[in-house]
Amino acid sequence: MIAGPHSFVLDSEALSALASDDPTMLVWALVARRTDSALYASAVTLAEVADGTARDANVRRAAKALRVQPVTTEIGYAAGRLRFGAARSRRKPRDLTVDAVVAATALAVPGPAVVLTSDGADLRLLLEGTAVRVEAI
Repeated sequence: MIAGPHSFVLDSEALSALASDDPTMLVWALVARRTDSALYASAVTLAEVADGTARDANVRRAAKALRVQPVTTEIGYAAGRLRFGAARSRRKPRDLTVDAVVAATALAVPGPAVVLTSDGADLRLLLEGTAVRVEAI
């Protein structure tokens, strides 16, 4: 249950869902509005979702409702630490860089923070042991 203001960080799936007016994501946006919470996304998430086609109009519209966070030096270093720690616990190596940037962004925004995603396994791994929650959309 979400009570009081939170920082909701959208990964690429969540931003795509918001851009396409997915009903589940619209409920999360309503929860954010009703709890005086803020919606965030990393600038790298925009790079994952935007593709230079006419679809970008919906992405740009959705991004207007977000606080887009730059990938700062601090977030870059934090993402590297998170990626390294998560990669050590995996049997199969996989590039977690973009998810690590999203996770580091969630750690940098005002808490309590919640990452919204349709596939939370990698983000849960990256954020294990932190106060950031990962919720499915």
